[in-house]
Amino acid sequence: MDGTVFTPCLEGIKHVKSHQGEMLTNQFLDVCKLILPVIDKFGAAMALVKSDIGGNISRLENKYSTNPSKYNILYSMVQEEVDGNTAKGSSSCTNGLLWLTSFSTNKMK
Repeated sequence: MDGTVFTPCLEGIKHVKSHQGEMLTNQFLDVCKLILPVIDKFGAAMALVKSDIGGNISRLENKYSTNPSKYNILYSMVQEEVDGNTAKGSSSCTNGLLWLTSFSTNKMK
């Protein structure tokens, strides 16, 4: 057997940072998408969690797709929202990113 259901995520995470150590938006979102089939394995009880994760991924992807060169680094989305005083909004990319990172670091209870 070649690894576990987490192997693609662990391999993908190696490519999320640039050589300068910045988080690359597209690569980060690709890794986030890899967790969705894993959540499916837990059954229907996790459907809401999967929906929330997918919604946050879509929110960030939509923003990224408006200007991939501008939003190549995740920090650029956050900084724009901080500068515009929109980072704390429930539909902000910053909020979605915080949710995704808190889920991926196992803080969800």
